[in-house]
Amino acid sequence: MLIRILTMFLLLTSSVFAVDWAKQAEEDAKQDKIVLAFDGVMPNRMVCDTVPRVLPDGRIALYFLAGGNREPSPENYIGVIYSNDNGDTWSKLEPVNIGFPRSGNTIGQGPTEVLVVDNRITMFFATHAKSWDTSWRSWTAVSEDNGKTWQKPQPLPGRLEAATFIRPYIITQDKRIVIPFQHYLGKLDNQNFDVVKQNRDNPEPYPTPVINSRNGVLISQDGGKTWSEHGNIRCPIPDNTHLWAEPTIVEPVKDRIVMLIRPVGRGTFLYKAESNDGGLTWLDVAEVTDIPNPSSKTALFLLAENTVALLHNPNSHHRSPMALWISFDGMKTWAYKRVIVAESVDGPKGSLNYPEGYVSADRQWLNFAFDNNRHQAVFVRAKLPPLPKTSE
Repeated sequence: MLIRILTMFLLLTSSVFAVDWAKQAEEDAKQDKIVLAFDGVMPNRMVCDTVPRVLPDGRIALYFLAGGNREPSPENYIGVIYSNDNGDTWSKLEPVNIGFPRSGNTIGQGPTEVLVVDNRITMFFATHAKSWDTSWRSWTAVSEDNGKTWQKPQPLPGRLEAATFIRPYIITQDKRIVIPFQHYLGKLDNQNFDVVKQNRDNPEPYPTPVINSRNGVLISQDGGKTWSEHGNIRCPIPDNTHLWAEPTIVEPVKDRIVMLIRPVGRGTFLYKAESNDGGLTWLDVAEVTDIPNPSSKTALFLLAENTVALLHNPNSHHRSPMALWISFDGMKTWAYKRVIVAESVDGPKGSLNYPEGYVSADRQWLNFAFDNNRHQAVFVRAKLPPLPKTSE
């Protein structure tokens, strides 16, 4: 009888204090701020892979793949705009001189991640001769003066020098930097890394097929100066398949790192892989989740222990809307769901692509950018709901 009374009491009190997340989401949406940071004009309207980061001097820099009107293209280059007022206004687009000529095998250039640690900025970027399947190589470049100048680019370590994109990093509870990668083996009997090694000094374009993706993480214990590679995760798809895997990671609790991976085609669901030892080991093959996705990049963010935000297109057939989901139970369920932007500026057929950002220091806002149908860079300050207290 006592157990029954206690159970009833717990059920009653939990219902009294339960949060109406739909109502909370409606209230939060009223506080969002959405800013058009850049609007491209033909023939150079391209916006892709937006990466906003707070620089050591306090400005927000928004790096993205610019140039031309499509991606990939020989006209693509690394562009940047800046904000001095928390994203309310933005400077004009500037090209980033990353140290390679805009010709030959490095004519096409694009950023995929920017790591800011203390006064050191590390840009992860890639180059190609005309498209990603031609002379694709992957690099880092370091700036210690807020991105004004960059040191000589260095290739990514090991096999990742060839046909690799680096995706957004996390700082783990034990203060390591962990960054996910998508690497393409290419032809299994003549892999991209071997082809790149043979052609490093070859001025003529050479093939780097974008097939046979493998995903994993790089881990640094010295602030991003050196890295070790971990994981070789396949998606449950046939060999020789093309897939822009675009993994995103989060650490809901210490040493548990979850990776979500973009799927192939429409009518699909995100893939998932997990590590329970801080990213050192992973299963060989990712699993299918129940999170709908139209084959588009997503972004995970840690808000508190076991509290995780997901920016994505929760529509398995089209890249809209742009939505924010939050899980309070380590990604088992997603109690909080709201639409940030319902549809593209170009109408329902336009796409809302590739969100990336960061959580504000006070945990009140999720600041992020996305591209609106490949010609606008949009910066968003999305209000977060009340969050559990942190252990710090």
